[in-house]
Amino acid sequence: MFLAGSAAIVLGTCSSTSSDGAATTPPVSTEPPDTDPATTTPSTDATMPPTLTDAPTTEPMVTAVASPETPSPPGLTTDPFTLGVASGDPDTTSVILWTRLAPDPLRGGGMPDEDVLVAWELAASDTFATLLAAGTATATTDHAHSVHVTATPPAGADADAELFYRFRVGDFTSPVGRTRIAPTSAVASASFVSASCQNYEDGFYTAHRDIADQQLDFVVWLGDYIYEGASQEIGAAGAVRSHGTPEPKDLAGYRDRYALYKLDEHLRAAHQSCPWFVIWDDHEVENNYAATTPQDPAETDGFVARRQAAYQAWWEHQPVRLDPPAAAGEYRISRAIQWGDLIGMSLLDTRQYRTDQACGDITFSLDPPCAETFDDDRTLTGTEQEQWLFDTIGKQGTVWNVIGQQVVMADISLNGAILNYDQWDGYPKNRERILRHLADNAVPNAIVLSGDIHLAGVAVLRAGAAIGGADGTPVAVEFVDTSISSGGLVPPETADLVKSFKEIVDVELAHRGYTMHTVTPSTWTATYRIVEDALIADSTVSTYGRFIVDAGTAAARIG
Repeated sequence: MFLAGSAAIVLGTCSSTSSDGAATTPPVSTEPPDTDPATTTPSTDATMPPTLTDAPTTEPMVTAVASPETPSPPGLTTDPFTLGVASGDPDTTSVILWTRLAPDPLRGGGMPDEDVLVAWELAASDTFATLLAAGTATATTDHAHSVHVTATPPAGADADAELFYRFRVGDFTSPVGRTRIAPTSAVASASFVSASCQNYEDGFYTAHRDIADQQLDFVVWLGDYIYEGASQEIGAAGAVRSHGTPEPKDLAGYRDRYALYKLDEHLRAAHQSCPWFVIWDDHEVENNYAATTPQDPAETDGFVARRQAAYQAWWEHQPVRLDPPAAAGEYRISRAIQWGDLIGMSLLDTRQYRTDQACGDITFSLDPPCAETFDDDRTLTGTEQEQWLFDTIGKQGTVWNVIGQQVVMADISLNGAILNYDQWDGYPKNRERILRHLADNAVPNAIVLSGDIHLAGVAVLRAGAAIGGADGTPVAVEFVDTSISSGGLVPPETADLVKSFKEIVDVELAHRGYTMHTVTPSTWTATYRIVEDALIADSTVSTYGRFIVDAGTAAARIG
């Protein structure tokens, strides 16, 4: 059942749970990031995120704890922390700390075939002079020697302070990460990033370099962390890097693909800079899959096992407050998070429960949609997740109420023709039920965060609107992230056409990047950061534009 094992996370920076019940906490800044860093240049130290300007100069008065010793396993002679560290899913008492031991990351990890004891440390400064908490966790062979630790600062520690963490195995010490737990009191301001879509072959992770340079409370990752395609040669089809392996279809293949992505220094730095909340889209398994239906019907046999392997590898490589997948059935990743009294967020899964795409999943067709498109039982969320959303959104007592999900919710049909059946346009009845719920229940200050389509966009969502029309009731503002590196899907020369769609406020089709959100009780400001050229490793990053939602309205104005 969908509701079994439901997870509610209180957002301080972010919160998550792990298979062993361990939690970690990302650092949260109470001040918004610089309002307009016009451009940035490469960081000189990708192993350590920048120091927050409000970092404490003294450690809190708490009882110091001793760091445990861990023996070096036989045969471990090189650094096992090649994939870095990460934190995520913070709540008001703890945060999830993650690492994976992988001295030979692209060949299965290279660890001895035995479980390994890993020490972890949590401190109030990056000197680790006084430890706030410490312990050991077991990196098991069954889970690729990954570790998910629930780290809890002691009573007496400053709940609003940034925290630092690291891991040790024998004589090896990991890079240092920064994190924090979620706030429990009133929040005057929060800053975070929403991002998605980072095809390794399509471009460099310049955007992650820029994310690491911001003073963020957390990152919300909206899917397509890896891409499953077979490798291309550098230069072929514009590839600037190569996956180097065939398309992954089993656990070993997916593990190596994640390892390749996490070897990128800028992605590692972005993870080390603050806690993340992570959900998936399709490429973590296979492009445009729907529930247990693969993109290619010829691959139906064995697809459930492939999906299970992909889900396990996802868990092994993300700092999530979730148990590992137990079987080939449902694996629930949707969860509710909260950042004090300011932000309540429902994170959805729009892949695992969806009805297969209608009309043969055609794209950019100008023909009228086929009849099945409008079946009442067609769903993107599944009925139980839809009800969970209704029971959650607007019920957390926060100023802003957010839906974090994968695909574009705005109506971008053209003269009645549906251009992309993979997004919400292909599931209009499910979309209308959600928008109607927001309207009927007067859910205040609703924001939708989306990714997937590799363009930056702003839209006003309306309940009760006819397909392609603007006659409904405005109920939410949608901010669509462009991709970190994945190539554009909509030609830039069509920008004026896209802007003419009734619900669209603005779009930027030509660049890669991410969206930075600065939130106060009175305004929500979305700043679109774009990379000049993701095909150039040291490209600059600048601000395309800012869009502001005033509390009490469902409209976006240019900032």
